[in-house]
Amino acid sequence: MTCEASLLEQLAADEESVRGQLESLREQVATLEEQLRDLATARRIVAPMLAGRSRPEQAPSDGTPDAPTHTSPKEAAPAPKPVTGLDKQVVVIMASSGRTMRAKEVAQALGEPDVRGRVETTRARLKRLTALGWLTQHEPGLFSIAPHINGHALGGVANDEA
Repeated sequence: MTCEASLLEQLAADEESVRGQLESLREQVATLEEQLRDLATARRIVAPMLAGRSRPEQAPSDGTPDAPTHTSPKEAAPAPKPVTGLDKQVVVIMASSGRTMRAKEVAQALGEPDVRGRVETTRARLKRLTALGWLTQHEPGLFSIAPHINGHALGGVANDEA
């Protein structure tokens, strides 16, 4: 009976271990699903801007200078430079928040540890995104999505609004 008891104990321990692994995998799947939703949101935000940006930058085929074009105010805003990776996540966070945010809040939304170094790295990222045209800094430390970006995020392609 001792052999049977130790076998049952081993099976119970193995079962508990597998349950723990399964729970960990479920958490990873949930995190990946959230990242996938964020990336899809980022694509919906960025795609109209890139589509609108590619038309004015195309060189004329006949070699003549660009003729002035009539555009809506949202299309007239300079298109920001493309971003990837974590920068995309920051743009999505800022666009979906609908308010000004501090670097610490953005770092927390990214899942960064609440340590000065990570907050300062996030602050540098926010300033870089401001320089690229994605964000606006209202006062020192307060950032929000740039107005021409927000129009795309909330209203879709500018041509659809006309």
